[in-house]
Amino acid sequence: MTVPETASTSETSTVGKVTGFIKESKAELEKVTWPTRQELAMNTVVVLIAVVLVAVSIWIADTVFSILIRTILR
Repeated sequence: MTVPETASTSETSTVGKVTGFIKESKAELEKVTWPTRQELAMNTVVVLIAVVLVAVSIWIADTVFSILIRTILR
């Protein structure tokens, strides 16, 4: 006959897993090379410019296709 697991055994196992995950995550974060404030600012500007360019491109394409569809449906 098998003995069912007790709640405390499964909780300890879960707590141990969570603790191990947190320790491993902390160790990995210490290996990260974090950008400087200047690098972060430059990368942010690049991303914002890219977002604006994509948004304008989509707006232009949407406008052109709207005009074409209206022309075709008339």
